[in-house]
Amino acid sequence: MTDLDGKKRPLIAIAASFLLVVCISLVAVQGWSIYSARETQLAQSAAATANMARALADHADSTIELVDTILASVVESVQHDGITHYGERLHLHLIDHVSRTPSLQGMYIYDASGNWALHSLREPIPVLNNADREYVVYHKTHKDKLAHVGPPIRSRSTGTWVLPVSRRLEDKNGNFIGVALATVQLSFFRTFYDSFDIGKEGNITIALDSGALVMRRPYVQENIGMSIAREPMFKQWRATPASRAVPVDLDTLDRMYSYRPLRRYPLFVAVGLSTDETLANWWANAYISTAWVVILLLVLMWMGLRLFRQVTLRDELEEQLRNAQLALVTKNRSLKLLARNDGLTGIANRRLFDARLDAEFNRAVRDGTSLALVLLDVDFFKKYNDHYGHPAGDACLQFIGQCIRTGRRRAGNLAARVGGEEFAILLPNTDLYGAIVVAESVRRSIASAGREHQANPAGIVTISCGVHALVPTKGMESKQLVEAADKALYLAKSTGRNRVCPDAPAASSRRERASILGS
Repeated sequence: MTDLDGKKRPLIAIAASFLLVVCISLVAVQGWSIYSARETQLAQSAAATANMARALADHADSTIELVDTILASVVESVQHDGITHYGERLHLHLIDHVSRTPSLQGMYIYDASGNWALHSLREPIPVLNNADREYVVYHKTHKDKLAHVGPPIRSRSTGTWVLPVSRRLEDKNGNFIGVALATVQLSFFRTFYDSFDIGKEGNITIALDSGALVMRRPYVQENIGMSIAREPMFKQWRATPASRAVPVDLDTLDRMYSYRPLRRYPLFVAVGLSTDETLANWWANAYISTAWVVILLLVLMWMGLRLFRQVTLRDELEEQLRNAQLALVTKNRSLKLLARNDGLTGIANRRLFDARLDAEFNRAVRDGTSLALVLLDVDFFKKYNDHYGHPAGDACLQFIGQCIRTGRRRAGNLAARVGGEEFAILLPNTDLYGAIVVAESVRRSIASAGREHQANPAGIVTISCGVHALVPTKGMESKQLVEAADKALYLAKSTGRNRVCPDAPAASSRRERASILGS
């Protein structure tokens, strides 16, 4: 390489670095701008839903409070005059209240048996008994004198859906003598909710704390009175009853919800705006701004490429030569790696294992050190292939190879694939006990992974391990170590599989062999 080439390369690197920094900066600024705009849009949506929920809750609270105030005055009049003093004057009084209060559907007074004693209807109606209604049952069993808001019901006098607000009637001794009832028209809430712009996918809900649905926009009459206690929106309300915006997946739509409880009554209001609709403008702006940034980046890249082409034109042949040399080196490395490593599992192949076995065996002979070998076999692997298919079998072998690689303990140990489903771990300077520890660690890691294997009685992928260790002497051959480990592997398979079995040296006593197996 000439001195001129040496001077050009830093210049090219500086120019390329500068162009890269500019491109990364543009992308970073664009990304931050998009992210900030999204967070701002979501924050505005959260504020809008919170404000709307507060307004709707205040409206509902004021509506019920007005009805409750009228109801309280009626209760006071009835309890002052007595249950037997109902008359036309009070009837007209009830009619007047209903006519001057848009939210009221009607007002009614029931005796202790649930019979209609008086009502605000102008036309006479058949004598009805409402002893089965929830509010009558409630006041019979509860002595509190506060207003009770019950679940929505369909009026038996008009057939419309209403929200009952009731109070207990008592005599001077505190005994139950009846119920005063005022019914709020649900259509009053519906009309009010329709005046708000919540988009096509927006949602407004008012419900009792118990989960009974009072009104929801979009309006579905069949849903009035049903329980929404299992809806994610209601569960979120129970978890965080304060007014806040949270994403909830409801009706397969992602909405930002804000909740607001009524101050005086056991109801809450939830307002949800569709996240997709909220972010529609943000998406449009993001696409446009990103398109301009991409165009700018393409222009910068084109100009940079043109500049680099002019700078590197004269030494293009030298660059090609260098690339060819680098490719040759890389190819040689790849070929060397393929010659040494198994293509499927990435660990050493049989060729490298045989070479290392002979080398480590000779070294152990010279140094008088112990050499251990672990042979591993995947239990019922042919049945695994037949049941799950060969691609799954290859994946299983890769998993086994990874477990063996991580379980070989020391860098000097060699993990290799020596056959189809057969593996080996060569352990220099390791006695039989140390080899058993390594084998057992690998066996446990594979079994604990719980990889399914229905054809294996254990139900999971397991391995069997044969272990042998010796201190070789002159005249011995490395195949003796392999044969002994293979014999131990056969013993592991024949005694139930999924275990580690050593093959103790011939000179070991039966007691020593039992001690090793027990460890």
